[in-house]
This record gives sequence, structure tokens and C-alpha cells, in this order.
Amino acid sequence: MKSILAPALAGLLFLMSGTAAPAQPRLVFDDTTIEVVTAKKRYKWRVQQAISAAQMARGLMFRKTLDPYKGMLFDFGTPVLARIWMKNTEIPLDILFIRADGTIESIGFGEPFSLRIVRSGGPVRAVLEILHGTAEKLGIGPGDRIRHEIFGTPLKKPPSYKPKSLRKKS
Repeated sequence: MKSILAPALAGLLFLMSGTAAPAQPRLVFDDTTIEVVTAKKRYKWRVQQAISAAQMARGLMFRKTLDPYKGMLFDFGTPVLARIWMKNTEIPLDILFIRADGTIESIGFGEPFSLRIVRSGGPVRAVLEILHGTAEKLGIGPGDRIRHEIFGTPLKKPPSYKPKSLRKKS
């Protein structure tokens, strides 16, 4: 009996090891606010920043959903010819390639699970990934601008409110 169970158990463990998804280490992404400026309107997004190599490699992989006006901003630090793929990314994405001055160079389509490379048409400082169809729906296109501190266009912080009781008396 022992000789039959050992090979069966080994086979079962082998099959189970091939079907389980590999555990993904947890990465922490900082949130930031960007503003998209089109000819007609301005839109604010709360996005996560991918700055480290590990963050950029992970991106939006393994996520099931992405809320409207959310996304991920990949900051390369200096202009590069960017190449993006969608391996292990379940969400269809608009991929906005952004020059160092904050203007959108081009927009590509990120097809879920695709190994097809989506390339920028020229050197870009960053990439913004948002839910597919959002750029078209909002009229966002090449030449429009992204405002954020990495492009030298930080958003103005709203004035802080202090109750009268906390204000300095002159």
C-alpha cells in the first residue's frame, strides 16, 4: 500500500504545483495627483507612481479592476524610447506616452495579456496608464498636456483652512 501512495502523492503534488499562481511580493506605490489639460477641459486623476525598477516591472499586473480617474504614472527620470507590454495585465488600458515637457506624444492601446510591444513614437519622460476608452471619451489626444511636478508643472495646492481660533493674532 505504501508503494502505491507515495507515487500518487508525488504526482498530485506535481500537478498542484503547476496550477497554483505564483505568490507576488507586495509592492507599495505612492499616490499622487495629476491634471490632464485638453483644449476644452481639465481633468484631475489620483494615480499611483511607479518609480523603482520593481514598481515599473509590476505596474498594473494582476489587478482585476481600475476605477475611472485612477491609473499609474511611470516616471523614467529622463526621456527614453518607451516600450510597454501587457503580460499578466487583465485590464485593457490607454497608454499615454508623455514628453519631458508634459505634452502627450502619442496614445497606444494595451490589450490584456498581450506580449505585443506598444512603443512611443519618440523619447518620453513618462507613461500614464488609464482605463481603455477613457482618452477617447474625454477627448484626450497627442499634444494635450499632463500637469505634474515631474514635468515642471506642479499642481497648485489649495489654501489650507485654519479656524479663527488657530490663527496667529497680530
